[in-house]
Amino acid sequence: MLEALGTALLSYIGTTSDYFVILLLVFGLYRGKLARPVFYGAYVGNVILVAVSLLVADVLKLIPQEWVLGLLGLIPIYMGIKGFYSDEDEGGEAADKLSKSNSKKVFSNVVLITFAACGADNMAMYIPFFANTNSAYVPAILVLFLVVLSIIIFAAYYLTLLPPVHVFFEKFGDIATSIIYIALGLYVLIDAGTISHLISLI
Repeated sequence: MLEALGTALLSYIGTTSDYFVILLLVFGLYRGKLARPVFYGAYVGNVILVAVSLLVADVLKLIPQEWVLGLLGLIPIYMGIKGFYSDEDEGGEAADKLSKSNSKKVFSNVVLITFAACGADNMAMYIPFFANTNSAYVPAILVLFLVVLSIIIFAAYYLTLLPPVHVFFEKFGDIATSIIYIALGLYVLIDAGTISHLISLI
């Protein structure tokens, strides 16, 4: 179980580096009373992403041969390599959308931004992980996710006024995320026995 929790922690941290930058930008736009719906939107958006990933992973668990599920590890590896060579600025795009939005719809805007900026990447990480994880560990993993998410949200809120933090994540966040994606993909391939199975076929 400790191994599963450790892997879950690593994978979730890997999906939150970009999101942390986005939250810094969002809290920079919405402060005071408007910060509250940002908190709610961030929680709801991430809960929905995890819930959808769990549903898809449960369906995939019906596949009888575990090594086949291991092939899902290729998804985060692909996302990591793609992210390493990508020039997209998700944080900038999120800030641009929010700056043009109606402040009365902050909650729904943050939920939509969470999906737009993190949906594909996060589910590419979550689905392979949950598909290859014992269901008995899921409640503890979800609690861990909630704790990490809370730390990320509150840290972004309190660090909004510290430019060096923003600069650091802008500079190194993408590289760290790519490394963690690739590492998780390799873990899934190895843990499910996919690599050893493919080697045995040679």
